[in-house]
Amino acid sequence: MTVTSANDAAPSHRSEPRLAERLERVDRDAEAGSPWWRRFGFWFPVAVYAVSRIYVLVAGILLAKGQIALPIGLERIRVSYPLPADPGYLAAMTNWDGQWYRVIAEEGYPRVLPRVGHGAVDMNPWAFFPVFPLMAGGIMKMTGLPFVVVGPVLSTLVGFVAMYLLFKLVDEAVGRWEAIVAVVATCFYIASPVFSAAYTESFALLIVVTILLLLRARRYWWVAVALVVLSLTRNVVIAMVPVIVAHAVVRWRQGDEGANPVRLRWGLAVLAAWAGVLTLLWPTVVSVVTQTPDAYNQTMLAWNIQTKVKLYMWWNLLYAYWGVIGQVLGVLAVAAFTWFMLSRHSWRWGPEIWGWAGAYPGYILLVTSTTPSRVRYALLAFPMTLIIAWFLKLPWWRRWRYWLLGGIVIAGAIQMWWWLEHYLIIKNLTDDLYP
Repeated sequence: MTVTSANDAAPSHRSEPRLAERLERVDRDAEAGSPWWRRFGFWFPVAVYAVSRIYVLVAGILLAKGQIALPIGLERIRVSYPLPADPGYLAAMTNWDGQWYRVIAEEGYPRVLPRVGHGAVDMNPWAFFPVFPLMAGGIMKMTGLPFVVVGPVLSTLVGFVAMYLLFKLVDEAVGRWEAIVAVVATCFYIASPVFSAAYTESFALLIVVTILLLLRARRYWWVAVALVVLSLTRNVVIAMVPVIVAHAVVRWRQGDEGANPVRLRWGLAVLAAWAGVLTLLWPTVVSVVTQTPDAYNQTMLAWNIQTKVKLYMWWNLLYAYWGVIGQVLGVLAVAAFTWFMLSRHSWRWGPEIWGWAGAYPGYILLVTSTTPSRVRYALLAFPMTLIIAWFLKLPWWRRWRYWLLGGIVIAGAIQMWWWLEHYLIIKNLTDDLYP
């Protein structure tokens, strides 16, 4: 069932541009049960994602011409598969972590942890979660295609499904306008070129959105299964604990706990605990297979990444960029976000999206490091786009909201080009930038 707000259904102003009038008409078509409207929920996210991927393809082809040769033995970057200068689009889209995923797809995980001279664990494939590379490896064996083809293409295709389900989730939970903004803003986010690279963002977004849809549908056994897949895709499953708690609390407050509320409460409590326990699944697998206690954490230390609270790093980063003013602005931003999350504007998102909107940014601040990858990590914080949707529907901007959204697309495309050129494409070894 599509949820459409009264504001969305309001007729457009006669003075509005024709494009805005046509887009506003979809709200009225929804109430009339138009078949075109129902099809809109499929072709719109697919079309927007396709346009963004064509743009990334063109930008990647042009920018890859400037990539330098990458021989084995470079000091500032670990190269497992040497590349010539101007390696082409597909090879460039397997840079950085893509090479590690290629190692896993072609060779699997090592049973013995490699060590450097002083005995510490060296960089190795166990730092990378298995769902994406093992699926890519399976496709490679079935088709005979190389990883430089399978990795980027697989990630791109999975992104189509993720974007469709993202649109479906937001459309059902919040409204059509919000779904439009969520898809457009996500597809043209600065780091969205990574959806076309041999990375896990497409898979992670797909599984996160699937879990939220399953929670809304109250398919709890399937949620438990999907949580296992998420725990083997990206190390973010712990952020699902507050989401499940929020879902349970809302069912309790609304008196919507069915014929056996006690059993439901215990079941959801177990489900939340299950999400928490699954945080240990991959580290446990690593230790068991390598027969090395704490093998995963030792592996992460090879990248100078420690599994502990890192909020102080963000505080220091703000000071390094803008001094005390930056820290003050950071506090104000958190306060403003907290206010919005506690207001009725965010409550209408439903407990699932609302829970992820608070839990995942909190996870980023508390757990992740302030590396350049932080820009890429924010791709999973898609509820932030709903704040943009709310802002553009304020009385001052409402009549121009589609044109402003078009401006976001243009600004996003410019930033995507910059991010692709300076982060994913390797043009020199002097910058300390990586995706």
